[in-house]
Amino acid sequence: MAVELKVNVINQLKLLRQSTFKDIYCFLDEDVQNAQRAKATEVKVTIDRYENKVIIENNGNILTNPQALFSIAESGWDENVRSSENPFGMGFFSNITVSNLINVHSGNTYITFDVEKMIATSNTEIEVEELDDYYNGFKLVLNNFDFETANSWDIEERVKILGKYVHELDVYYNGELVEKKDLTEGDDSEYQFPIEDNDCSGWIALAGNYSWGDNVNVFYKGRLVSKLENLPYLKGDLHVGDKTLNLTSPDRKNIIKDEKLNAFRDLIKLYVEEYCNSLLMKGIEDINNYSSCIGYYVNKKNVKNLIKFMTFKSNNEEDIKYLKGVAIARRKDKNIDSFKGYELFLRKEAASQNEQLVQEVTIIPELQNRPNEAKGRIYHEGSYSSRDGYVEIPEIKEQDLIEQKGSVILKEKEPVFFIAFNEVEQYEYKLNIAKHYDLKIIVSRNDVETSILKTMKESDNVLHISELKEDVIVKGYLSNTELSVQENRAMMLFDMISRILGFDHNVFSIGDLMVTKSITIEALNVDEELVESDIVALKDSLNKKVYIDRSILNKNHLREDINENLDVKDYQFIMANFKQLMKEVSLIADMNEDECEKRCLIFWVTVHRKLTFLSAILKENYKMSDICKDREALRPKYEQFVQTERGKEWKHFWQSQTGSERSGDFGDYLYDFYPEMLQ
Repeated sequence: MAVELKVNVINQLKLLRQSTFKDIYCFLDEDVQNAQRAKATEVKVTIDRYENKVIIENNGNILTNPQALFSIAESGWDENVRSSENPFGMGFFSNITVSNLINVHSGNTYITFDVEKMIATSNTEIEVEELDDYYNGFKLVLNNFDFETANSWDIEERVKILGKYVHELDVYYNGELVEKKDLTEGDDSEYQFPIEDNDCSGWIALAGNYSWGDNVNVFYKGRLVSKLENLPYLKGDLHVGDKTLNLTSPDRKNIIKDEKLNAFRDLIKLYVEEYCNSLLMKGIEDINNYSSCIGYYVNKKNVKNLIKFMTFKSNNEEDIKYLKGVAIARRKDKNIDSFKGYELFLRKEAASQNEQLVQEVTIIPELQNRPNEAKGRIYHEGSYSSRDGYVEIPEIKEQDLIEQKGSVILKEKEPVFFIAFNEVEQYEYKLNIAKHYDLKIIVSRNDVETSILKTMKESDNVLHISELKEDVIVKGYLSNTELSVQENRAMMLFDMISRILGFDHNVFSIGDLMVTKSITIEALNVDEELVESDIVALKDSLNKKVYIDRSILNKNHLREDINENLDVKDYQFIMANFKQLMKEVSLIADMNEDECEKRCLIFWVTVHRKLTFLSAILKENYKMSDICKDREALRPKYEQFVQTERGKEWKHFWQSQTGSERSGDFGDYLYDFYPEMLQ
């Protein structure tokens, strides 16, 4: 017994409408493809929203067999088409996904394909008429078009893609010719490159950090197939043939996941890796917006030994000056994020620079050992004061602002330290340490260089500058503490100061002070001890003490006795050493230097007034003529004194005590400091 295989045509139509075609806009691809097969030279797509229809027409071969158009798996194409295009014979039916009433006009043949009526009546006959009107080509009218499912904006976009890449056809959209584009031309992205392989051509561009997705389009014979998955941070258009990928039937709107796909994806990754490597080799600075992309594809292991980094020698004064110039510039403008940006900043400053004329100048030469595009600054020092000088910032021509190569990192015993460009300001103080130890400093120009340098810690002894830590321990040794009579009197006065400031003991100790500084830098295996001759006072926070080297004390006015009665000489001694004493004692007091000074001044000015009154009684034999002469000689000294910080404080004290703005005049000055002139 035998049975016959039958196909339910109506159910097949329903299936075609609902699920066979992956992409709703594939009808455009299929109709353009049919035009190619019909050897047409042009295709016209017209949208008529008022009549609710889309018209697609081409000037290709006339339809000679209407039955072939509606026969699935019978393409009706000649042998050349079948061998080159591999047609599936279902393309026409993609139109029923967007239209339920289709008209076809080719030659004298006019066909009406009413899908809704066919499904409703189960009548599979299609109306075919012979007309007197002759259409030289193939015209397709999609009536009752579903613009909600396939909107006109996306139709326009798809038609333009087809017109751009299907080079054997001129494609028109609403009467306008779509501009052709070379397969490898790209979209003018900042970082893009062409791809030319045996069975593939196109272009790839790096996408920014925002674009983590699959944005590489795959085309077959100029028609969009699908996105290429698992290629993040990229965009582009790739045109493939039958040898490169296997595509799904019937619409060729998907890529079969097989070894061909894996090999093709690896090929594209290799192209991208080589391109990203080349960007880093050029030392391009402004790629931070693409750092995620480049960091994803670049071969860090291979490129680290080839890349040329921007390197500065810390023992070169001009190199350090240049980096500090970057730090200063970034304080003014945080948008400076590259060497090029810094050079542009200098150029803008040069344009607004108004030079002053001076008779004599000292010229510090321009930067020599620096990136070639850096023009440096020339400092002009005035003859008499700093106000007379100015800074000359040479004009930098825009064409000179080119990316420069640095130097290859050499494997050395000593570590190499790196810093990101936008960290120069933050770690500016570290440059002084680097300078002291004659270190090489690498400034990474972008985030990718930074990420590569981070990987080189163990293998190449490359460290971030934050690891350049100078641990310093300061030790003081106070010897020869046996005091002279004058120093004992000084200690008596120091004890008074200590009590005034709230201490329950004398916080000062006098002797021969030697200070040593122990320096340890673990990263450099540095461990050394130095004698700091410039340190003449040292605090001891634990014991609330200040150790003073006797060499800094001005004892010219100090009596050689320890009588507890105070005199003007004691006051003069305190004033001669006042600033230094307040500076040191404030280190351990629970108040700042200004507060210490204010509290002590109130006490000692009061003491001084009493002392000067007693001193005046003891000077009865002083000649008035000599007094008057000497008094006027002090007036210039008074004028100079009231301009100093100490003088201003003294005058303010007088005014606050008397309530008069006239207080603190020359007479008051003589009263406090030269009372003998008032007798």
